Amino acid sequence: MDRYAKAFVKASLIYLGIGAITGLLMVAHPDLRYLLTRVHTHINLLGFMAMMVYGVGYHILPRFMGRPVYSHRLGNLQVWLANISLIGLSMSWIFEATIGGVWHTLAILFALVHGVSIFFFIINLWMSMSPMKSSTS
Repeated sequence: MDRYAKAFVKASLIYLGIGAITGLLMVAHPDLRYLLTRVHTHINLLGFMAMMVYGVGYHILPRFMGRPVYSHRLGNLQVWLANISLIGLSMSWIFEATIGGVWHTLAILFALVHGVSIFFFIINLWMSMSPMKSSTS
């Protein structure tokens, strides 16, 4: 398994734990529900679900096609961008709700960066599944 595919799977398991903890906090302390709802949702969907899909997708889909991943560099870059931006987005939402200020703008920037990481995945797998150029002799 490529290093970035494994990193996505490991990260997804960490986010599953964080999502469970935030869910338990929301049940135990109803006053935290407003503060944690977006964080809980995005940690579970983008953190656990999407990152598991990225890791498994990078590992399995190119093998189904019988060819390598288009760009290992893009996969590695996506791991960093996806994780940093998800953590930044989650923290920005918490700080926006508690202290305000510039945190809403930072949340938008982190969300945009995460969107870029999603498109890196799309491009990388799309190119991995594109027809191979035949060599003409």
